[in-house]
Amino acid sequence: MFSSKVQVSLFVDDVKKAIEFWQSLDFELIDAQETDGTLVAEIAPNKNAGTHFMIYDRNFIEKQSPEVATNPPQVMFFSENIIELYKKMQALPIEIGELIQLEETLVFNFIDPDGNFFAVSES
Repeated sequence: MFSSKVQVSLFVDDVKKAIEFWQSLDFELIDAQETDGTLVAEIAPNKNAGTHFMIYDRNFIEKQSPEVATNPPQVMFFSENIIELYKKMQALPIEIGELIQLEETLVFNFIDPDGNFFAVSES
């Protein structure tokens, strides 16, 4: 059986910049350490969240596991107050899509500094 904990690997060009990006969205830095000379970080919406991101330097992953380094994540976040979150993100230097309604649900997407798309849906 699977547990409710999920970890998503993000491969980025600049780990420190990625950490700053996610912290600007109120994610918490859970852990950061050097591994084989490169910074690896774990972030999450909060320490008790069931989903955590592991942020790896893309060049490091390309050397270690080239077959996985180019697979972008497909991540959907959920928000209990999507309008407030959308307004907060509009005020940040982030590329953000339009807030749209799909059937009964509001959704939008945004792009991180490495060009990865993420979606947010009303919960």
